[in-house]
Amino acid sequence: MYILQQIHHASIISYVASETRKDGRGVLYLEYVSYPTLSHHLRYQSTLTESVSVKVLYQLVDAVHYLHSKGISHHDIKPENMIYNHGDHTIKLFDFGLAVTVKPDFPITNSDAGSPLYMAPEVLLEDTHNAFYSDVWSIGICLYEFLAGKTPFQNCEDLQELLNEWKRRKEIAIPTFLCSSRLHGLYSQTTKYEPNRRISTGDLKKILASLSTKKTIGESLNLSGEKKNHNKRTRSFSLQATILKAKPKIKRSPKLLSTVNSSSNPKIK
Repeated sequence: MYILQQIHHASIISYVASETRKDGRGVLYLEYVSYPTLSHHLRYQSTLTESVSVKVLYQLVDAVHYLHSKGISHHDIKPENMIYNHGDHTIKLFDFGLAVTVKPDFPITNSDAGSPLYMAPEVLLEDTHNAFYSDVWSIGICLYEFLAGKTPFQNCEDLQELLNEWKRRKEIAIPTFLCSSRLHGLYSQTTKYEPNRRISTGDLKKILASLSTKKTIGESLNLSGEKKNHNKRTRSFSLQATILKAKPKIKRSPKLLSTVNSSSNPKIK
C-alpha cells in the first residue's frame, strides 16, 4: 500500500483509498479498469503486431522507468499483471505485491520472489541482484510473448530444467520472422545473461521512440510520464475494493510443474 500511495502514472493502476474492516481484514480501493489482462488477450485473441508491440512496450518501459526513478522495482512484470485495452492498445500495470524498494543509485535487493518464466537468472542464482536490471529482463520476456504468444521457456517442465536452460542458452533470440531487425536488436539488449550488459529503461525509451513516428508515440498515446492529461483514458474507470489476502508461499524444489508451466505462472518465494 505504501508503494502504491507514491505512484501517479498513466500506465499504472491508481491507489484510491484503504481501510480496515471490523473483522480485521484490510481493504484496498484501486482504480477499476473494465478490460481483461494482456495475458488473456494473448491467449484467447491473438498475438500483437510489431507496431502494436512497440506501442505497448513503450508504455510499459515508461511506467517501469518512472518506478525506478522513485526507487521501486515491480519485480513481477508479465502480461498477466497488465490490463489491456485492445481498442487503443493502452495498458495499466498492476499487482505490486512483490515490489521492492531500493536506492535509485544502488538498486540491490535479496528478494527472490517472482514468476519463474519471467524472472532474470540472477534472481534465483545469486544471493543479491540489481532489481532494475532484473525488471529489464522481464520486459524483454514480455516483448517475446507479445510477438510469439508464449515465453521462450514455456516448454520447461520444472524449475531445474528452467535453470539449466538459462545456463545453456545464455542468449535468447526471437525468431527472425516475428519482427524487424531493429526490434530484434532492442530485444536482445534486454535479455543479456550478464545483468550489467542489459540496456537501461531510459535508453529503452529512446530507442522505442525512434522506432515509431512522433505522432504515434507522442501524440496518439500522449505518454509523458505523470498523469497530467489522463481524463479521457479514465472515463470508463470506477472503484474496486480488493480484499487483501496473504499470498501463498511455494517452496523451491526441482519439481515445480505448476509453478513453471501453468497458465497462471504462480509466483515463488
